[in-house]
Amino acid sequence: MISPELGQFFDAAFLYCKRWFSQEVSIVENRHFADITAERFLSEYVYVVLNSGMKNAVAEKVFQHFMAKMDVTVINHLGKRRAVEQALANYRTWFRNLKELDNKLAYLELLPWIGPITKYHLARNLGLDYAKPDRHMIRLAQKHGFSSDVTRMCQELADLKGLRVGTVDVILWRYIACGCP
Repeated sequence: MISPELGQFFDAAFLYCKRWFSQEVSIVENRHFADITAERFLSEYVYVVLNSGMKNAVAEKVFQHFMAKMDVTVINHLGKRRAVEQALANYRTWFRNLKELDNKLAYLELLPWIGPITKYHLARNLGLDYAKPDRHMIRLAQKHGFSSDVTRMCQELADLKGLRVGTVDVILWRYIACGCP
């Protein structure tokens, strides 16, 4: 059950993101897995790998440099660089496999540098409707009576607001990540 406090928090987050991150919110709300190409899959995979354990602003810069030339030498983290090298060699096969499977989330976790949390980030970015249970979102869920169940919290807000789960996730995460209350 969504508390009035969580509803008000979401409304504030929504207005903030509408003003400062409307394009990102629109992309998440309108992206569907059926529309994803192998090349988009590669791009989203690299984005999530680079963001793993790194501040988003830093990861964005590395991602932009990489995408401009598809040059892995701009990736200083050896493990991430190796994962991206594997992706460059295998992304078409990975994407083909992903399209054929029912349990896409389990498959994503098998990919290099994708783990039990980042699989949700990648899934959401690929147009699958998931929320990423990272530490910020878990803390928010706990604060508002959802234990650590980020998915249920985002699903209830999505149902209430007429949005996708992934959209609710990105709105709440952006708001928190920007240091808003």
